[in-house]
Amino acid sequence: MNTAGNVSYVLWMLVCGAGMGAVFDFYNTILGAIRLLRRMRGAVDLVFWLVSGLIVYFFTYRTISGTFRIWTFLLLIVGYLIYRAALRKVVIGSAFAVLRITRLIALGIAKFVYVMVGVPMIWLFRLVFAILKLLYAIGQRLENGVARLVLGVALVLLFPFRRYLKPDRLWRKKLREAEKGFWDWVSKLLQKKPGSVS
Repeated sequence: MNTAGNVSYVLWMLVCGAGMGAVFDFYNTILGAIRLLRRMRGAVDLVFWLVSGLIVYFFTYRTISGTFRIWTFLLLIVGYLIYRAALRKVVIGSAFAVLRITRLIALGIAKFVYVMVGVPMIWLFRLVFAILKLLYAIGQRLENGVARLVLGVALVLLFPFRRYLKPDRLWRKKLREAEKGFWDWVSKLLQKKPGSVS
């Protein structure tokens, strides 16, 4: 194992520790800010640790032939502490900036879709509603006209029978009197006490 390999190993482990801290803070900031993505945190954490382990193994393999050393964990921790002291605020701020830009882009796309699709659909709905309202009004007028026409034809056809249809005709009066007498008789029958003779 030569000195250059050891130096490269130390530097890469420090970079890996700092990179792991940056990636972890970045995606946790984004997942924490978006409610729908919070449920994915467990799966994303698992993927993060698997990928991080593969990357650390890759650089240890390239620098010290994949030999496991206790110094690997210490160097990763030191790299993370360097990141945390120097770059953490910048990374978290950049994550929030990405969120703001993403929201602005999403709002722009939503407004574009609303203008290009939503507004025409609203105007189309209003136009269809106005046409249906007009057709309903026309239908009402046609219905009233047909009803008046039918009434006129009925009056013409029933003209010979008008004298029999007037309310003051004798047979109508007799019918009303008979109906009244029938209901009076039913009323007295219902009011009569059981056992009485009348």
